[in-house]
Parts: sequence; structure tokens; C-alpha cells
Amino acid sequence: MLYDLHSTVTYSMSNFASENLTKINPRYGRVDNPNVALKDDCALRAFTIEMAGYIAPSFWKNNWTALSESAFQMNECNGTSYHTSRSSKARQPFRTPERIKTNVCYRSVFVNGESGDDRSNGTFEKPLKTIQAAVSLTRTLRIAYGRNNTMCIILRVGTYYLGTNATSSSSSQIGAIALTSDDSNLVIENYQNERVVVSGGTLLQLQWSVYQKTSTGSTIMKARIPAYVDLNQFNELYIDGKRAIVAKYPNGDPSTQGLYAKNPGFCFEWQKWWGPSFNRTVELHVQEPYRNGTVFTNFQLGIGGGASVFNPPTNFWSTASPPAGDNYVTTRGITVNKDTLPRIANWTKPTNGIVHTFQGEYWGSWIFEIASVNSTEYTIMFGRGGFQEARGLSWGGAFYVANIFEELDSPNEWFLDKDTRTLFFMPNETMPETFIASQIPCLISLRGNSINDPIQNVWIQGLILSETTNTYMRDYMVPGGGDWAVHRGGTIYLTNTKDITLAHNLFTQLGSNGVALIDYNDGTSIIMNEFVWLADSAIILVGSTNGIDGFSVASQPANTLIQSNLIHETGIYVKQSSPILIAVSRSVSIIGNLMFNIPRAAININDGFYGNHTLSWNVMFNTVRETSDHGPINTWDRQPFLSDASQSGIPSLWQHYSYIHHNTIFNNYNALWPIDHDDGSCFYEDSYNFHVYGGKKNFLGHSKSDHHQIYVYSDMNKGDYGSNVCLGFYAPRRGFSGWDEIWVQNTCILYKIPIPYIIGNCETTDLFVPYLANNKIYIPNGTEVIFTCNINGTSTKLNLEQWQSYGVDIGTSISSTPDVQTIIEWGREMLQPTTTE
Repeated sequence: MLYDLHSTVTYSMSNFASENLTKINPRYGRVDNPNVALKDDCALRAFTIEMAGYIAPSFWKNNWTALSESAFQMNECNGTSYHTSRSSKARQPFRTPERIKTNVCYRSVFVNGESGDDRSNGTFEKPLKTIQAAVSLTRTLRIAYGRNNTMCIILRVGTYYLGTNATSSSSSQIGAIALTSDDSNLVIENYQNERVVVSGGTLLQLQWSVYQKTSTGSTIMKARIPAYVDLNQFNELYIDGKRAIVAKYPNGDPSTQGLYAKNPGFCFEWQKWWGPSFNRTVELHVQEPYRNGTVFTNFQLGIGGGASVFNPPTNFWSTASPPAGDNYVTTRGITVNKDTLPRIANWTKPTNGIVHTFQGEYWGSWIFEIASVNSTEYTIMFGRGGFQEARGLSWGGAFYVANIFEELDSPNEWFLDKDTRTLFFMPNETMPETFIASQIPCLISLRGNSINDPIQNVWIQGLILSETTNTYMRDYMVPGGGDWAVHRGGTIYLTNTKDITLAHNLFTQLGSNGVALIDYNDGTSIIMNEFVWLADSAIILVGSTNGIDGFSVASQPANTLIQSNLIHETGIYVKQSSPILIAVSRSVSIIGNLMFNIPRAAININDGFYGNHTLSWNVMFNTVRETSDHGPINTWDRQPFLSDASQSGIPSLWQHYSYIHHNTIFNNYNALWPIDHDDGSCFYEDSYNFHVYGGKKNFLGHSKSDHHQIYVYSDMNKGDYGSNVCLGFYAPRRGFSGWDEIWVQNTCILYKIPIPYIIGNCETTDLFVPYLANNKIYIPNGTEVIFTCNINGTSTKLNLEQWQSYGVDIGTSISSTPDVQTIIEWGREMLQPTTTE
């Protein structure tokens, strides 16, 4: 993200600038593209919805289509002729996984939370009461019948409150249902599509009374919390199945009123951010082995100092060597304007409070405890926190303050006074019925004894997993050399596993990550689940190495299949989050998933470790809704690792190619490049993707091939850092970046600006450009194409013939931009193959 390195690339668009060309910051992101005619934008939205229905499993097709229509706000399109014209050609159906059929159970143990008894024998007629008792019984049965027989735990309809009198620790890595290698060959599933909820909370039995009538006519109610509730784990309140709002200022539901909302629940004014306390790290630099031909040559790590906020206390960004690196720091506090926090002088227990703020460049967010408040100076100083992203910065951005009693002034807000065990709540007109206090963050853990003795062959399916404790103030660590810090815990936690399947589950209203694959996990399948209303990410894959050495250790997720999942409304609290994070992992396949309504990328590949990933047939839109400088798919490669990715059994610092193909990527809100191959990204083959509003990017990387792509209206995104072209070739430097880049047989359609490329340091006397050939570039009718390059140091506008005279773009053609229906039919032909006669 060091865009000053290519600031010498200059070009003029003044002749083609539109009065309506709008630059959008994270506060004002939107579904539609204000620079494109509404009928064209709506048609492209409609085709994206068509693709969502095309890849959907048959039983989910109507649901995926309806949700996509709502998220795309298709009501805006009423009255426009946006509907796409369907071809009469017969199309092959998209192949989705069949509904999972588990192995025949050697013995089934039934559980019924309402009528069961843990002293029973677990038959259909005499079920057990708790899942824990069922796990214990299957272990006993294995003693008699052997480990290799498949045992099934069948859950009957109802809600299982695992947080009630939880005997497990509060760890986000050890579940209330804690499975080990002794539990291999196990199925946990619902009975015949019955609705089974597994909750991380406890049902509150409350006696409400009126605490106060407010001046606005509302009522604050109060109730004493029962003794069985662990107040330290009670940081989320779920009411009638939905997350309630902890008392905050300004008002606004974090689940639905992020920066993307018309009325976001954030403050945007301050006087100053207090600079950091600088705490120098100890730097580790590995001189050999190192990578030639790259910007990021050596393994390096900062230990302690500014990195001490992480666990372990290490961070790539706490070294002085990486470009734009120095030492991880965050702001110490904020001084706001006089009227920004109007009740600050009335706060009686300010150190109960939490500040949620964006990192100043909007690359993620921080969350801090409040250490002190000076109400006369309108100053809040921060305590622990700021470790929820890895880059750091001396200032923050939009923010809100939460968990302050005096800010309880809006319906559905709550506050817990731990000193008196009193819960305060402001209802709407009537009191809700069901109140759930969060008690644990991890519902189910699968922890094998070791890599050599993993837990294996476990199916978990048909469950609703919900109502867990949030984890944003727990330990975070920094994997690899990406921008991310990550909490290595989740609702379902896996380590030392083999051949685990999670299918047909609903992960909803959760305080942490959905699924966490940590270190060794081989052959995990995550298929046909829905993830929605999550505080953090949906699926994280985070491995580890011994420093630079990822060759002699196998502590990484490998051979993972993530297919046909529906993932939306994630990152409610943690904005540097994604539906899918890949960090220090091998061979991940992400196929046929629908992802939308996300604060940052849909898929983030945090580093270049190993590679061999496949991202195909996914549909992504409404990404980067609250952040900046990013895309729906994001990649980095700043930190070299040894592995045998290039040749089995031979250690190397180079990774295997990864493949990104046949995806539909709609680049709205604040997304810049549909596939953001950022700092150092290399060894990718991108092909047959349908990109809306964005082009190709290479920055400080090399060895990427792009072919048979369709880029639609690449010039019509927000254009930051020159992102509004077909091809952005940024900061190339011989021997370091930009080599072995290929861009051939692509189709790029420009809407208003006939400039297809930005090529950094372009000089015809020493031409260093990607291999360009046989592309089809469409420019607005009545304009002339412009290729910009220096001739003897002078920036010059070239036509196609002049450009090709330098031996580049041979076979490339220039034509007039067709209508949107023609473009969509090209996409349909590429993504929906016809049936063969």
C-alpha cells in the first residue's frame, strides 16, 4: 500500500472527466454506482443476482436470490428497464454438493433437552438430556465396540443452553462440547430437520421493575441477575434471538448501522488523537535463505516492544525494514469537540466504557478499554486494546463509545452494572419475552492429541449455533506478513484434525469467529452452511511455522474445501475481518459461495505461504462497505517462508500457483480492484472472472497471469490510486517487481474514459511492461484510445498503432463500447456454459 512509490506516473483525464464523477469515502459508500446510468447499474446488479441463483444449491436457490435482491436494494431499480435479457440457449446446471448422507450409524444416542434424562440409556424412547452426557456415553460404547465404529448423537428439537452452569473454561479454543481423538468417527446432527439451537448463553429468569421514566417518555427497566450467571462472560445480551445494543453514543445498532448506513452510529468529529508511546521492538532478520527478484526478500519479525500487545508478542510490522513499516503503535486517546459527547461530564463509571474506532486509514478497526476521562478537557485516554489489526497508526477515525450507563437512552439498549448485579434495559412499547446472557465463546471444539493422532471422521450438521460471548478484547496474534491480526478462537474450533465435515449448519448471532481452523487440520469440508450476524470473521484458517521454516513442520490447515456457503452480515465489531481468511495455510478450495454485506474483503489471502489455493464460481458484492484501499478478494505476500510447494520434498521460498477463476465480483461501496493483488503478491492465475467496476492490479508483485477475463466499466469505480483502468501496473522495478506478468485475451469495457492502462515508470526507450496481447478493449463512442508512456522522458499520449509499434499488445483491438445487455450476454456465455447436444 505504498502508492507514493508510483506517484511519478502522471496522466490527464481532464478531457474525459464527468461532472458527476464522485469520490466516495467509507462514510458514504453505497450500493449503486453514481457514475453510471441507473439502468446500466441495475442490469449489472440483476446479472449478479442471476449468478447467485445459478450457483445456489437447489434447495437454497429462492433464498439466495431473494437475499441478494434485498441486499442489492433492487427496489431502487423500479421503473428502469434493467432486467437482463435471458438467452434461449439451454444452460448446464451448476454442480453443487449433494446433501450429506452420513455413514450408517453403528449406534445412535438420542438427546432431548426437554424430556430427556442423563440417567437414561439414550435410545429414541429414553433419550438423554444433555449433549455432554451423550458424548460421554459414546465414549463408553467405544470401549465395548471399538473406536472405528461410527457413533451418532441425534439431537431432538429445542434449545440447548451450553452456557448454563458451564463447566468448561471460558476459552474460545475449548468448547462446552470438547471432542478429542477418542471421539473419532462421530456424527452430531439434528433429527429429521427438527430445529435444534445450540446456545452459548444461559436463559435469564428475571423480575423486572421500573427504574426510571425518561424525559422523552421512555422507560428504563431493571432486574437483578441470578447468581448462576458468570458476569465476566456476560458481554452480549440476546433478546428474542437477536443481539441487543449495549448502551452507546451515538445511538445506532452496530449490526445494521455501520458506516454504510444512512444514519451510521458513529462520531466523525474530534480535536485531536493523542500520539503513541514509542516502545522499540527487538528485530529478528534472517539473512539466508532469501528470495531474489522481489521487494520483500528476507524473513523478519519484531519481538516485544510495540508488538507486546499481541500474543505471542511478535509482528512483521514492528520492524523498521518493510516498506512503510517501523514499529506497531496506536493512538493513546482522543480529545473530542465540546458537543461531540454531550453527556461525558455525567459519566459516573467511565472506565467501564469501551471505545470502538476505525484505524485512521480505514484499513481496519481498534477497540480500547477506557483508562481515564477528563470531562473538562473532553479527553478520553485509552487502556488495553488496539490489537485488532496489525498495521497500527498514530490516529483513528470514526468512533463510538459503548458500555456507559448514562448513554442508555434508546430502545433495545442495555447496561450491566456488575457491582450490583443489575441489568438495565430500555424496551420499545412492550417488554420482550426471552433474554439470553452470553456465557461462553466456543460451543464445540475438536482437538486431536497431536498431528500424528488427530481426531478424524467427525460430521457436525443441521445445527443452529448462536448466542456466544464476544472475544474482541481477548488475545490477538499476527500471522504472516499481512495486515491482519486475528483471534485464534471460534464458535467451532479445530486443531489436529483430519476429515472433519461441517454441513447444513446456521452460524448466527455470534460474538466471535464462526469456524476456526488452527494449525494442523487436513481435509476439512465446510459446505452448505449459513453464516450471518457475526462479530468477527466467518471462517479463519490460521497455521503456524517455526519462524521462516514451514517445511519441516506441518502445523497448517491443508486441503480444505469451503463450498456452497452463504456468508453475510459479518464483522459487526471487528472491521478487519472477512467471510474467509487464509493465513499460513495450504491448498484451500473456495467454490460456489455467496458473500455480501461485509466491512472489508470477502476473501483475504494474508500471505504467500505455500499457495495452491483455488477460488472459483463465487459471487461477491457489497464488500469493503466500511473500510478503504481494498477489494472483494485481497492478497499479500510480504513474508517469505520455506515449504515444499514448488517441488514435493524440496524446501523452497517460492510457492505453488493459486487459481482464481469463474467468479462474479461486483465492485461497489468502497472496493477499488475486484482482485486486489497488493504488496508482493505473486504466482496467481486469474481467468474467466466477471469483474464489475474495476481492473487488474499488480503492486510490488510478479509472476501473475490474467487471461479470458471480462472487466466491465473499469473506469467507473472511485478511482483511488489510479484504480479506474483495465490494467494497473504499479511501481514496476526490474529485478524486484513486475516481471513475468501476463495480461492476454481479456475483454475490458470502458464507460467514459478511454485510457486502458496505468503503467508505472513507462519509458519507451526501456520498456518494462507485462506481456500484453490479443486483448479486446472497448472505449466510449466518439473517443480515441490513449496509451500513456514517456518518450525520451516526456509523457506522451499514443494511439493503438503507435503503442503497438513498440512490440506490445500485438493482436489487441479497439472497438466502441456495446450496450450493457451485450456485455451481460458475454458474461453469461462465460459463466453459464451451454448444454452439449
